[in-house]
Amino acid sequence: MTDVRTMARLGLSGVAVAETAATWTRWEQRRRLFVAADERARRIDRPLLVVLPRREGWFNRSMRIYEYGARHGDIFTGHDAPILYADALARGVPAIADDSAVLYVACVLEYVTDLRGSMNEILRIAGAVDNIFIVTVQPWTLTAALHPAARWAGIADTHVVSMGPVTGIHKAAAAGVVLALTAMSLASRKRSVPPPPAPAPDPVPETTLPRRRPTGENQ
Repeated sequence: MTDVRTMARLGLSGVAVAETAATWTRWEQRRRLFVAADERARRIDRPLLVVLPRREGWFNRSMRIYEYGARHGDIFTGHDAPILYADALARGVPAIADDSAVLYVACVLEYVTDLRGSMNEILRIAGAVDNIFIVTVQPWTLTAALHPAARWAGIADTHVVSMGPVTGIHKAAAAGVVLALTAMSLASRKRSVPPPPAPAPDPVPETTLPRRRPTGENQ
């Protein structure tokens, strides 16, 4: 029968596989929507603005070429880079006119302080939801719950998004599952103690019968 430790290790492996699959799916979605946003901007003759976090981790930076493809150089090395930082959205960006651009917003709304203000500014600049292309971190993943800067989680459907706060209960539940599985997988296996050997039976005393002399021996 499978013991608890083996089941916990299988559970951790399943979590790792699910997180890896979700990450790959998310990056594929980002690449696909960036292409769609770029095509939309060209078709309606508008600039494309890429909304990015002020700081990105090494993994995100290493995936930029995959995400942006041939436009990578235009976005990150041009003199007039079409980048809008997410933390500026809530304060407003008056330098950008109303209804003037197509916006590509990938996995940044989860980390803004003022979600409503940021979304209002995105809609003001885009003018219509058809000019907004949004990707979010899947809300059921550990990344959505345990990222240290995560404030919001939700589901996006290309042009629209629905998000809610990441609560302490959400974080505690996700962390509790991981810690519990880890603890159980590392726990020492209980070794069964064999029963003590049965005591040896007492020796049976030997009984010697006296020899009977044959009848008439003394005669």
